[in-house]
Amino acid sequence: KKLKMNSGPEGNYSKYRVMILAAGLGTRLNSVTNGLLPKVMMPIKNGKPLLEHTLLLLKNQGFTDFIVNLHYMPEKITSYFGDGSRLGVKISYSDETDRLLNTAGAIKKASSSLTDTFLLLYGDMVHFVDFRPILKFHENNNTLLTAILKRSDHPQNQDLAEIDPVTSRILKWHFRPHKIYELTNQLFTNAGLYILSKKILDFIPPNKPKSLAMEIIPSLFKTQANLYGFPSPTEILDIGAPDRYEFARNWYADQTKNNF
Repeated sequence: KKLKMNSGPEGNYSKYRVMILAAGLGTRLNSVTNGLLPKVMMPIKNGKPLLEHTLLLLKNQGFTDFIVNLHYMPEKITSYFGDGSRLGVKISYSDETDRLLNTAGAIKKASSSLTDTFLLLYGDMVHFVDFRPILKFHENNNTLLTAILKRSDHPQNQDLAEIDPVTSRILKWHFRPHKIYELTNQLFTNAGLYILSKKILDFIPPNKPKSLAMEIIPSLFKTQANLYGFPSPTEILDIGAPDRYEFARNWYADQTKNNF
């Protein structure tokens, strides 16, 4: 079954800023990139980079305000996208060329530019996730964090969320390394896509590299914070290694065969 591109936004989603993490070194893809491209600039179809797909996917849902963090070969990203006007969106940049700050450190650095509720996306993920129902779920639960979750054949390599089957509240967070090799109907892998309350910044120290999944989220359980997971009904793939990139590119081509 092929995915249909959404016909357009409903409601005012332009008030939410979307932060896309694009600073990674992508060293495992060097055999494909020859060290000449950041991961988010890898072509996904018709020579267009993955980041362009992500921006247009979100724009189609009504999200038009983006901030992209930069570290590795930043000019490849900024020269292609500029301020986003060519795509009909607004893009600003958070410069980490001097020092990589990891996921939590990145949002802390960009804190003055974030809205009270914002989306956080790893830029090397290939998907067609509709963030609007997840945003509604997040706000209905008035939570600090909603992690979008997925299934995986290799859970031992990823951070895992154990959720309440009725409420989807996260009961336990298993960060790497762990020894869980099989998922259950309550256990999902973390997809690297989030909806966050800006209040989460209170738990992140400034000017320090910090991992959201491996440091900040585990620490939040000590504060009695209610955190939620949202199992994605659609596939979410990453391009972190050459074989995964090739698989994701073929999958994307198949999904969009009748669209463009």
